Amino acid sequence: MKENNKIEYKQEIPKKTKDLKAEIVSFLNSDGGTIYLGVDNNGKLLEEKVKYYKEWEETLSNWINNAFEPNVNHLINIYPNERPFRIEVKSGADKPYFYKDGEGFNSKGVYIRVGSTKRLASFEEVQRLIYKSRAHNFERLVSLNQDLTFTYATNIFKEKGLNFDLYGLQLYTPNKEFNNAALYLSDQNPTITKFAVFQGLTVTTFLDKKEFSGSIIKQLDDVLYFANLSNRKKVVITGKPQRDEYLDYPKRALREAIVNCYCHRDWTLSGDIKIEFYDDRVLIFSPGSLPDGLTLENIKEGMSAKRNPIIVNALDKADYIENYSTGVRRIFEDYIGFHKQPHFSISDNGVIVTLYNRNYDDTQETHVVYEGQSDVQSDVQNDRDVTQNVTQKDENVTQNDTQSYGEIKMRPEERRLNIIDMIKTNPNITAQEIAEKFNLTTRTIKRDIAKLTEEGLIKYEGSSKSGKWIVLK
Repeated sequence: MKENNKIEYKQEIPKKTKDLKAEIVSFLNSDGGTIYLGVDNNGKLLEEKVKYYKEWEETLSNWINNAFEPNVNHLINIYPNERPFRIEVKSGADKPYFYKDGEGFNSKGVYIRVGSTKRLASFEEVQRLIYKSRAHNFERLVSLNQDLTFTYATNIFKEKGLNFDLYGLQLYTPNKEFNNAALYLSDQNPTITKFAVFQGLTVTTFLDKKEFSGSIIKQLDDVLYFANLSNRKKVVITGKPQRDEYLDYPKRALREAIVNCYCHRDWTLSGDIKIEFYDDRVLIFSPGSLPDGLTLENIKEGMSAKRNPIIVNALDKADYIENYSTGVRRIFEDYIGFHKQPHFSISDNGVIVTLYNRNYDDTQETHVVYEGQSDVQSDVQNDRDVTQNVTQKDENVTQNDTQSYGEIKMRPEERRLNIIDMIKTNPNITAQEIAEKFNLTTRTIKRDIAKLTEEGLIKYEGSSKSGKWIVLK
């Protein structure tokens, strides 16, 4: 494996020890990583270096205790009994980290990881690291506004049979002043939420635009209300006595994605929470990256971290949160079987969640209408669709080769386009995983993949274990 943003190779501890300390600091200030000692530039073990492992262990143990600030004892592990020697560095929560060079803060010792190399952090980047560190304690700091009221939050708690207890909810500092968590739960909350509905797939035409203010509990209620209004219901007419009805977006997934914004956003940033509905998708923007260096994969596996535990606790008591730390997994569960999975775009400045409209593409075998369309209009259009389906039938498509999702069927050509989308999202996806999503046999999916490869649309690169798919067109 080549060096990258998570892996660094070193032949030994260099004579200029600051070089290795800087590498360690760059991982602490970024997303963590692993340093291998006693290897060449390709990661191959250098047997002649094994004799130095004991010496390296003593040196690094001393560094961990004395060479870095803030404390890194819980963030660095060394494995001298492995071949090669391994240093595991976790991303720290108290950034910026630096190696000591005299007394006090050493801005020249603050490094960050960029690709497969380290570099000295700029003044602005050091400031950003400090703000990110403050974000974890920001809700406990004294609010600049002490003239706060809690009318809306109190009423919501009262409806739940609960007392909005300022002390019990930890909304006071030790000096009995309101903290920032109290500010955001108060009627004087200075932040807003923006909500928009657009016509089509771009921001060209507004259908509706709103801004919500007040307590974050009030904003949540307002946003969820209008999001549910914008989550249209479609009716699928299949010839059965009962009509099949489908919401554009799974109700639970939409709610979880919105509530997560208020639980986990970085309140030190000035950006707004935004929800944007388009014909084919909804975008949900939350300022700030994931807390404590978490990744999306970590969250899917059940790991969690609370950037704003006081606010999370208040929303939990008011029943806005269910089974904390399972929300993201439930979002993906609600999209099982759909060809476009939820997409998370994560950066230092924010998280954007994209949920796709499950009713956006009408199918040939069934007629889909929005609830409220007249029965006469529906019946006429349904007759036209049935006639069209008969005349356009592809004789080469067998019944077993047509994928079914409920009563909505997908022809092989459509399925192959969806397979390309899956490969774009996950280049390491297997034929078996694709087959499970479509509820088809692996043999059918392998036939689709062979067809796409033959047509020059995709290709496989690398070994069977570590290779990946590449979309060519």
